[in-house]
Amino acid sequence: MSKNLIRKKLLNICKSTLKSLQPEQLLEKQLPDMDYRIYHKIVIFGIGKAAKKMAEAVSRKLPKKPDLVYLADEGHPLPTMIGVKKTEKIISEASKLTQNDLAIVLISGGGSAMFVKPAVGILLNDKIEITKKLLRSGANINEINIIRKHISHVKGGQFAKILYPAKVISFIISDVIGNDLGTIASGPLIPDQSTFEDAINILNKYHIKPPKNIQEYLKKGVNNTNLETPKSNDVFFKDLKLKIVADHKLVAHIAEQHARRLGFTTEIYSTHLSGESRDKSRKMVRSCLKPILYIASGETTVTIKGEGSGGRNQEFVLAALPLIKRNQTMIAISTDGIDGICPEPIAGAFADYQIKLAAKNAKLDLKKFLANNDSYNFFKNVDGLIRTGPTGTNVGDFVLLYNQK
Repeated sequence: MSKNLIRKKLLNICKSTLKSLQPEQLLEKQLPDMDYRIYHKIVIFGIGKAAKKMAEAVSRKLPKKPDLVYLADEGHPLPTMIGVKKTEKIISEASKLTQNDLAIVLISGGGSAMFVKPAVGILLNDKIEITKKLLRSGANINEINIIRKHISHVKGGQFAKILYPAKVISFIISDVIGNDLGTIASGPLIPDQSTFEDAINILNKYHIKPPKNIQEYLKKGVNNTNLETPKSNDVFFKDLKLKIVADHKLVAHIAEQHARRLGFTTEIYSTHLSGESRDKSRKMVRSCLKPILYIASGETTVTIKGEGSGGRNQEFVLAALPLIKRNQTMIAISTDGIDGICPEPIAGAFADYQIKLAAKNAKLDLKKFLANNDSYNFFKNVDGLIRTGPTGTNVGDFVLLYNQK
């Protein structure tokens, strides 16, 4: 196959995979078969990047129109005042529900930033500042979310407390490796096993100095058990049903199905890709040597030391580029269509030997771009960016590495 044909086929695999991961496809036949007429009110609360499409899909499947639909689907990766206002509306309506009502809670990635209501005494700017520091620190998503839970009014099981005593059904699109329900959107419906002391230890581990309001609140929480997040023995979790409808494993298997339909011989390299993006990228290229298509899914991290633009998928491909041979093509893409922080919505990047030559001809210093975490501008210069626009879903990232015979 020619290089252009390989690119086209790999991009088609990406496009088909993203289509299969749309909430309408994922939620087909998921609603339980029961008598919905017994409920006085049926409400839908959507949280995260896929909230709108999930809510639309569920609304179409319900035997009657929901009494209300509220979404917390704006403000990522940093929380915003719009996110706070949307969350406050959800809290207000959720707190009115009784044991005769049904709440369908739809959760997807991005919910940690979008479903936001700071704890008493903490300002939105405090949350933005600590989020920026955490994102730049190299802390993993589990660690970041432990901090988020302990400075929030809704995370770490606290939304379940607000919803009680209503009947709650929740459908979840997981973007978290291992499907830890307490980590997805910071676990608004899940008993929290972490503590204020854990949150302080994470800040110390990464040498992060929090805003004064957060520092004082965390110290107060260590000494006041009433401020601690709900635990597994609390009554709020007894009448609550949750189901994961998509995760990283599903992403890899769907991509594999589409690849095989196009004639590729495939192997799934990993469904739990995690760790520092540039390191995992190089390891994958060095490990995947057979003349087949390798597929990986998961979510890596980037420790930001530079001032450039980009995301973990673009950096993944940039770090691999020096190792890419004439017969190799790599694509890394975010299923939500938004990879990191860039001047425009970018889903990811691709690289092959043509990209390598284009960079050489343009006299681009790859090491400098990588050191500055500026993968976006590197790939913009060599036409290696992938643009899908926001996809309306979020199931982490996936990577395709093809070794042509």
